[in-house]
Amino acid sequence: MTVVDVTHMPFITLHALQAFPPSLLNRDDNHAAKQIVYGGTVRVRVSSGAGKRAIRVAMRDAAITGGQYGLRTTRFPTLTTELLVTQYGRPLPEAAAKTAMVFAELKLKANKSGNTAAPIFASPRFPAATAAAIDSDWDRIGAAVPPAITSAARAALDVHDTVDLALFGRMLAEIPGKRVDGAAGVSHSFSVDPASIEPDFWSTVDDAALDGDAASSNLGESFVTAPVLYRSAFLDRRQLRTNLSAAADPEQLAVAAERSFIEWFVRAVPVAKQRSSVAATLPSLVIATCGSQVLSGAAAFTSPINGSEILKSAAASLLATLGRSDEVIENQTHVMLSTDPGLDAVINGAHHTNLRDFIDSVGVR
Repeated sequence: MTVVDVTHMPFITLHALQAFPPSLLNRDDNHAAKQIVYGGTVRVRVSSGAGKRAIRVAMRDAAITGGQYGLRTTRFPTLTTELLVTQYGRPLPEAAAKTAMVFAELKLKANKSGNTAAPIFASPRFPAATAAAIDSDWDRIGAAVPPAITSAARAALDVHDTVDLALFGRMLAEIPGKRVDGAAGVSHSFSVDPASIEPDFWSTVDDAALDGDAASSNLGESFVTAPVLYRSAFLDRRQLRTNLSAAADPEQLAVAAERSFIEWFVRAVPVAKQRSSVAATLPSLVIATCGSQVLSGAAAFTSPINGSEILKSAAASLLATLGRSDEVIENQTHVMLSTDPGLDAVINGAHHTNLRDFIDSVGVR
């Protein structure tokens, strides 16, 4: 496979303008839409965590060839113990005790149920490799854990071919050297227009209520909003190749991971309240900025967009801001994808309407 030269354009920044129908994509502890004050105006916000999870889950469901997908869980000790019992025939009490010793040796604190106190993001091979190491040295685990077992468990925490771990990274302060600097970043999305959050009073109806009985019950109130969001994310293509360097074919896997990340940045939507909102839109405009540094276009919306043509005005503002940045940062290129014919006059230039063509054009740079 041809190696992609990422020396001169190591970063891809993705920008999207996306309109949503009445929905509640991301809520706070009061069950209201998350908000942020930007440019002196309250905006709707969708957290970076919600955006990352939507992309990561979609990438996992549409798995690429040669890639593994990580688990973020507190249950790795339980998963390891279960493998010792089911795969190696070890007694449950001893398996649980020896597993607990190994995880303690790794400095991963336990909770009351014997799992880790905090979720760990790791390869799905981590429990299998740890269980195999424990089984191979079963009789030597006594007052202490043999160093070979600890070393094998630590090695299983490496990225190898775990695509989403390479992209999104991991903080693991308990084990020196096991932090992973992610190759991708996802911003907090915010509305380009002022926030408008409406209460949604709801109730359920008793289908078997008798005549004269109160049919409505379970009354409550939710909140909905219909924002036009500015979303952004970036890819550090050099970091991605560094993170995947231990894979069988690092370059092939890195290229496939890039393509998958770009595709699901465009297609993935947070799942919250989807059954009551169907907020399953595509971005009206996606721009990939390829260059020597990450470049957010958020400054285009410090002044909120108002009026009846919000998408057109937002697209014009974003294009103007990115165009002006070309005068400051040399050798940037912008590749565009539009799903909204109403923006053709605003874009007024070469753009793609097919996602595969768009990804191809970004990938060859």
